[in-house]
Amino acid sequence: MPRKPSSSTKSRLLVKRLETLIEASKILNTTLDLEKLLGLILDLAIKNLKATRGTIYLIDWEKKELWSKVLKGKELVEIRLPVGTGIAGHVAKTGKTVNLKDAWKDKRFFSGFDVRTGFQTKTMLCVPMRDRNGKVIGVFQILNKKRGTFDHNDEHFLEAFSVHAALAIETARLHLAIVEKERIEKEIEIAASIQRRLLPKEIPALPGYEIDAVARPSRQVGGDYFDIIRLSDSAFALVVADVSGKGVPAALLVSTLHASLHAYIEGTVRLPELVKKLNGVVYRNTEPERYITFFIGVLNLAEGRFTYVNAGHNFPFVFSPLKKTIGPLKAGGLPLGMFDFAEFQEETIQLSPAEGMVLYTDGVTEAMDRTFSEYGEDRLRKQILEAASGSVNFLKERILTDIEKFVAGEPQSDDLTFVVLKRVA
Repeated sequence: MPRKPSSSTKSRLLVKRLETLIEASKILNTTLDLEKLLGLILDLAIKNLKATRGTIYLIDWEKKELWSKVLKGKELVEIRLPVGTGIAGHVAKTGKTVNLKDAWKDKRFFSGFDVRTGFQTKTMLCVPMRDRNGKVIGVFQILNKKRGTFDHNDEHFLEAFSVHAALAIETARLHLAIVEKERIEKEIEIAASIQRRLLPKEIPALPGYEIDAVARPSRQVGGDYFDIIRLSDSAFALVVADVSGKGVPAALLVSTLHASLHAYIEGTVRLPELVKKLNGVVYRNTEPERYITFFIGVLNLAEGRFTYVNAGHNFPFVFSPLKKTIGPLKAGGLPLGMFDFAEFQEETIQLSPAEGMVLYTDGVTEAMDRTFSEYGEDRLRKQILEAASGSVNFLKERILTDIEKFVAGEPQSDDLTFVVLKRVA
């Protein structure tokens, strides 16, 4: 009958295990690369428990899955299984250590791996890995102790080691999140830079007219777009558009719209034909839930004739300070990208001297205060009419100041874009 270890032997083993834990903790601090770190953790666990092989499972609680990034062996690079499945899944779910002297005799044991690879699992020690808040973030699964079975000292060591391992994994994940955040921010800044170049570098001079514009994305990149395109010495196209959604996806769709618009507008097509072509481009290159509200009008400078097509966009306001009137351009159609074979109609109005218009996106009228009340069309209409006799710059600043007064410091909830045009001769 084997003799039980003496108290002095137990003390020496305890001191050695503590020294091992301290040394292991130092080793774990040598890398922030998660994959390398998991390899180090697993190697240290297998070596100190004198085992044959093992697996570290990390837990994705959103998907309720365990996944193995590092596996000691040649067969599996990654394993995924639901929380609660197999021994490791049971430990993840319950948070309790499982020590098996004969894994095949336990009904929770998943034998499929052994059957496929020819490996024979005998003894198994599964220990939960907890973060600093006590939440289970992973599971150690150590297999086949080289001599005998895993004992209580092995359990205590692995449980103590798991604290250091979990802390190192948490640090590596935070580092990875920071690196990923910096990468995304860099990509967003690149996208924002590209988008800024899509907007007019400067507002062109239109003989006989004043024109000004504002474009304020609610994020670094947004889904609003405006353009002023010279078609000839006597004709300019005015464009305002709003892509559904925000951020990088919206900005990419703005880029597609810009490129297509500039490619097609160089031809001598009528506006309905142009907008129909743009609709086809958007429809073929976007997901079903994405679309663009789009307004384009061509202004004949000499005659003051303005011909336009509205594809689901906010109705621009036309104002006359002499007549003291203001009203919307009511002709409209479907947004770009909703249906493949949409048809569009054009309308024409006449701008007399002193008359003008405001083209805008819904970020203007839907600007919200702290009670989630919207700025609204009526308030916009009032500001336009009261400032209509002044310059377009005065009108632009009047609208901006009133919106800022209304929201009272609340964060901008949507991209805000508008163009102000006025005939002065």
